[in-house]
Amino acid sequence: MRTPPTPSLPRSHGFRILTGVLLALAACTNRGYADHGTDVTPPRLAAPSPAPELLRFDIMAGSITNHFYRRGPIAAHLLTTSGPVPRLLVAFPAGNAGIVLGFAPLVQPAAFELAPLTTLDGVEEPDGMRGVTAHLVARAPALRIHHAMLAGIRFLRDEMAGGLGPGAPSLAHEVDPGPPFALRRTMLDGRRIELRIEPREGSTVTRENDDIVLHAGPEGEVHFLATALQDEAPLAPFPVEDLLNVHAASDAQARRALSFLSFQEKLLAGSWRFLTYFGRDTLLALHMLLPALEPPAIEAGLGSVLDRLAPDGDVAHEEAIGEYAVWLNAMATPRPADLRAPVLDYKMVDDDFLLAPMAAAYLLDMPAGSTRARGFLACKTPSGMLYRDVLRQNLALVLARAAPFAKHPGPETLVSLKPGLPVGNWRDSNQGLGGGHIPFDVNVALVPAALRAAARLFASDLLGPDPAAASEARALSDAWKGVERFFRVEIPAEAARARVSEYAAAVGLDGALAVASIDVPIRFFALALDAAGKPIPVMHSDTAFVLLFDEPSPELLTLVAHDLLRPFPAGLRTDVGMLVANPAYAGDPALAAMFTRADYHGTVVWSWQQAAMAAGLSRQLSRKDLPDATREALLLAERALWEGIEATHARRAEELWSWEPRGGKAVLIPFGQARGHVDESNALQLWSTVYLALRPPSRSGPR
Repeated sequence: MRTPPTPSLPRSHGFRILTGVLLALAACTNRGYADHGTDVTPPRLAAPSPAPELLRFDIMAGSITNHFYRRGPIAAHLLTTSGPVPRLLVAFPAGNAGIVLGFAPLVQPAAFELAPLTTLDGVEEPDGMRGVTAHLVARAPALRIHHAMLAGIRFLRDEMAGGLGPGAPSLAHEVDPGPPFALRRTMLDGRRIELRIEPREGSTVTRENDDIVLHAGPEGEVHFLATALQDEAPLAPFPVEDLLNVHAASDAQARRALSFLSFQEKLLAGSWRFLTYFGRDTLLALHMLLPALEPPAIEAGLGSVLDRLAPDGDVAHEEAIGEYAVWLNAMATPRPADLRAPVLDYKMVDDDFLLAPMAAAYLLDMPAGSTRARGFLACKTPSGMLYRDVLRQNLALVLARAAPFAKHPGPETLVSLKPGLPVGNWRDSNQGLGGGHIPFDVNVALVPAALRAAARLFASDLLGPDPAAASEARALSDAWKGVERFFRVEIPAEAARARVSEYAAAVGLDGALAVASIDVPIRFFALALDAAGKPIPVMHSDTAFVLLFDEPSPELLTLVAHDLLRPFPAGLRTDVGMLVANPAYAGDPALAAMFTRADYHGTVVWSWQQAAMAAGLSRQLSRKDLPDATREALLLAERALWEGIEATHARRAEELWSWEPRGGKAVLIPFGQARGHVDESNALQLWSTVYLALRPPSRSGPR
């Protein structure tokens, strides 16, 4: 929804505020809360309906071909996996539901993809079923369906990650021999989902005992029309032109990716695996995309976070909807009256400290945001609370969690993971922090940033104002300065060279350049502290958060620059981009084994982390108080970082990728498509679209 033009009247301060209030209130009423069981639709004047925007694009990632379609009420992601074990998967943003067909292993690997000169197309039927259809072809004598599942995507994720486990509900589907042959299921939430298979080009489909077999036609290829349908209420998409302003980069793939994941109800974290709300992903993506986004899109994302806050101000991490929510609600005590009600997960700690900086950046610093702030904060959550009041609750939570350290500074009073949980920040795989409990990014970057933002918000007139709370936030912010001292790690040069040489040989890389880059003791900041406050000695990229949210010392900036400039395994630099972790200095084989190139948060490249580091470097280089030597180191680091980014330009929208050694060098491979990879990478990731707000240094102009 593009902001309508304002009347041609004198632009007094009062008029601007009134206009902003009216526009933001209109945005409140235009947002439907479909996932919360309500639908607020404002009265509108009758007008011709424009043709729905067609969004259709493809992404190739190794053996997986991804096809995206969105038009009007239809949105779907269809992917095919070629190779020795073909697979067909369709994911729907509406209801976070999907279909997967896994085929039995083939004697010879086969290409499996859309038939030449065909496209993924939309289908809408009179009974409310809608979805997509595609003519698929496999260059194989037959495809035997080994496994089929029609279910909520969270169930699909869990099944692929090792099984649903005890207590899982029955997800059995019906088989209709047709024609057309079809798999159908009524899901736990009462919604229908089905897959139809219609042979083409002389191919046939048969039942052989309990198996379904697709046989090749005369040309030796299996051809069939696959039509995936569901009847979940659709989400309301943002057209590309309503999402981005004139400052956004012209990257066509990033624009399409962001549009596919953006809806007026919420922004989706990624596809296919995360087609639902994630608080952290939403806030980080919004923060980095601010210069490129239109206000209604910003407010849709920010409002979705405020809508889902816990009563104490805790930011929701993930939202379970559809049949996965029904299953969780059915097991809950007490059982809610509405089993379809979304189930929100509040286990993370980092997202609680991301809301305040994002809110301050939009509502206080952006002209459009400050104009619309009062109207936006007058919106109500589905429970009836004003956005202004729930934002205050989050700020109070920030102050309460920061207070213990201010009173008794030490590792034991820093912000740690919640009791009994191995995850709590963006590295949310079970071993992403190497067994650590006190994350670097949360304590060194996010808590201080949230305190500074809280002080500014409390001092403004948007929330009160509240001078006492503003003063408390400033005092706490002062007390948190210098927290990085607890995370310092130093390795003598000789020991560092030995560890790097040994590690390089172990992972199949030529370590000569890495070893040669170590001429002084290696100093970096630990990924986390363990429960006793001892540093976990793994080099990492989370220093990007400090560059994004703070104005750190020249010493810290120089250390970050060195991490980016030294070749892996001495630093984080590789031919395939900046790694998010480097365990070469761990000195503990068990710890190093948690961070391999097959691990989700191991020695791999995350697209958004490169973007965050690039944005952080640009922000620091705009400072006027840096010594020349520090500035020069940052400029060199920025250049090196962007070389890696540009070398993998085609993969920017993806979640992450890995590498393998060839000839002593690192060569890119898609994550999830090699033996031992613990998971599968998303073809689209919300926070990987933030390059729309970035420019390479050569196009950035003078510093």
